[in-house]
Amino acid sequence: MREITRTRLAAQAKSRRATPEELREAKERLKAIETELTQLQLLPETKNGEEREKRYDRVLRLRDMRDEFESRFPVRGPKQPNSLMLALVMTVASFLTCAFCGGSLFFAYNALTQKPDPTATGDAFWVDMEAQNYSDIRTNLMSATLRVGTDPSQFSLIAGQADKDYGVVTSYSLTQESGDLTQNAALIYHVTRTKQKKPTTYYTTIKLSIVSGAWVVDDLGAAISPTSAGVAPVSTATPNSTPSGSTTPTGRRETPGWAA
Repeated sequence: MREITRTRLAAQAKSRRATPEELREAKERLKAIETELTQLQLLPETKNGEEREKRYDRVLRLRDMRDEFESRFPVRGPKQPNSLMLALVMTVASFLTCAFCGGSLFFAYNALTQKPDPTATGDAFWVDMEAQNYSDIRTNLMSATLRVGTDPSQFSLIAGQADKDYGVVTSYSLTQESGDLTQNAALIYHVTRTKQKKPTTYYTTIKLSIVSGAWVVDDLGAAISPTSAGVAPVSTATPNSTPSGSTTPTGRRETPGWAA
């Protein structure tokens, strides 16, 4: 204590640049304070510590004061939720969390392990045939090898000519599958083309293979050339009648009829 006081007074004196007279007065004042401190009578508690009985009385007195204060000013704690409702909410939340995690894992597993289906590519092919969307067939469904060997305008021209000769594709149905169906597949379809309300049916096989995880068409079969399936073009001949009463070169009357 004395050392701290001496140091503090010296620091204060130096900080304000005390004069030599003030430093001498401070030194004398410091001695007077030290003399005064030596003459102070300390309490027994200060020297030896508080007695156990007095300390216990003080603790009891503080407890009484605290109880009295709390009785006058009760503590308003936060409202506790209903334990049953809280348990129900936690149960439902846990169930939904588990269901979400399980569903996510299930769909992720299916997405990783599901193999593409060749019939889906086959259906897309015939849907484009019905819609006469030949550019999509060549761009998205045909294999690179088949696409390189097929001129875009020539492909559309051949497919369009088949529509003129045999009618457009109006229906199709898958009748047989062959191949390992994992790397290659051959799908046989029963196809119906209709021209002037005259249906023409035939069977054709399209061959597919897996490229970069997707099925593509390697062989069109008779899809755009029904002639290779043994189908004859639909006749466009129209009835032609001879006017009644006309005279043939031999001078005979000729009855109306169909032109040969």
